[in-house]
Amino acid sequence: MGDPDDRSSDVVKQPDGGVVRHGSRQRARSLRPTGTHEQPGVERHEVPGTVHVGDYHEYHHADRWKAADTPLRGDADIDWLASDEWLAYDVYIQAAGRYELTLDVAAADSFGGGDLGIVVDDDPLCRVEFDATGGWYDWDEIRTEVELPRGTHTVRLVVFEGGWKLKQLQVR
Repeated sequence: MGDPDDRSSDVVKQPDGGVVRHGSRQRARSLRPTGTHEQPGVERHEVPGTVHVGDYHEYHHADRWKAADTPLRGDADIDWLASDEWLAYDVYIQAAGRYELTLDVAAADSFGGGDLGIVVDDDPLCRVEFDATGGWYDWDEIRTEVELPRGTHTVRLVVFEGGWKLKQLQVR
């Protein structure tokens, strides 16, 4: 992975999924993945708490949208999360410990369920798989437990198998 302060390192992986390459006598430059956009002005989320899916800090949509996409905000759900997409949320975790993470998801029977990873900073915590919920507006709560560190972190939801909707996540 490399140390971001080590200029002899060729490539350093960044929390946003991009990399920084170091050239000879050049300042490091970020190479963000195509299809990633930031949503400035989004406040850091307090954990424990509820995070609406549209209140992400960054969203990588695997370049499936050719036009500039409009950031989602508030209670809106995100339709059709596709494989290789991810959403990043800045959070402040009040105390280190074990938390229950609940995801509100919907998936039509004809598309099957989903598969996603939960990552804090660059540390993969767990993988969550679920079955179809019966329809695009038949919401189901998927629960898992995660161990979270105290402090300011980035929580990323990485979609391994897409074709489903996400409304919110709760951390209790």
